Amino acid sequence: MKTRYLFIVLVAGLLVPSLSEAQSNTEKHLATIRECYSGAMKMLELRSDPEYPAKDKTVITTDEMWPGSGQHNGKMEIFYGLDLSEEESVIQRFPSFARYSYNIGGQKFYYEILWYDPDDGNPDHCQPVFFHCKNTDYSGKTIEGRYYFWDGKLIKTLLNNPPDTDDDIIPSPEEALQRARMIEVIAKMNQLWNY
Repeated sequence: MKTRYLFIVLVAGLLVPSLSEAQSNTEKHLATIRECYSGAMKMLELRSDPEYPAKDKTVITTDEMWPGSGQHNGKMEIFYGLDLSEEESVIQRFPSFARYSYNIGGQKFYYEILWYDPDDGNPDHCQPVFFHCKNTDYSGKTIEGRYYFWDGKLIKTLLNNPPDTDDDIIPSPEEALQRARMIEVIAKMNQLWNY
């Protein structure tokens, strides 16, 4: 019986440091994400100045009439950093922040996506790390969600889901990551933007 307890204590003793280390890494990643988000907000403020020379962004707008739901308007802004690739001598784009909003009938949708760039000159190492959504349903109730990712894995979720709201109004973490990757593809379309 004593050996069984001793074995349990030893296994627990081995697991606690690894759990503590994982918690520490998650906190470091969250701190990095918050720092990047703060930097993105400062960048947006700087680039909103009319005197700022180049915005380094792509803007896509939609203006449509949808059958059954009426006027549909959307706007997507993708902000990025630029660098010259050494192999091909072409401009590379590193997505840093995107925001987009649109409506479907009386529902309003707003999203923000943040990417982390390790600044190693490789746009493929740029990864989506934060997804924020703030959506309003037909009754005027707002649902807000925040997903934090690292290396393509969800590390934290914060949801503000008022009672009697439709849970389908916000994307799942998997859908959020998929949307971030689609926008990243748009930003990196070098053949489209460089020729």
